Amino acid sequence: MNHSHPMNHSQMMSSVLRFVQLSGPNSPDGLRLLGLLLTPVAVGAGALAAWRFGVDAGWTSTFFIAGGFLSHWQVWCAFAISAEGCAYVLGRAPRRATAAC
Repeated sequence: MNHSHPMNHSQMMSSVLRFVQLSGPNSPDGLRLLGLLLTPVAVGAGALAAWRFGVDAGWTSTFFIAGGFLSHWQVWCAFAISAEGCAYVLGRAPRRATAAC
């Protein structure tokens, strides 16, 4: 039975730091992931815009936000369009070149 030797503390910290540096929020992969996560947010905001528009048109029941800035369908629609636009731009972030070992 072959037992591998555990990493020492400095090797483990070096691996963790390299992983954080290569996959942090400002890396191309992190930006692409953020773009992927923004698409469901945009869909949700679009659904809220459609719901609020339906309330104004008399097609649906009351909206869960009765008053204020977020009670307007135009705000939710603008948010949905902005989120999807950001998702598109972030999805086009350049990929990190993979190094051959």
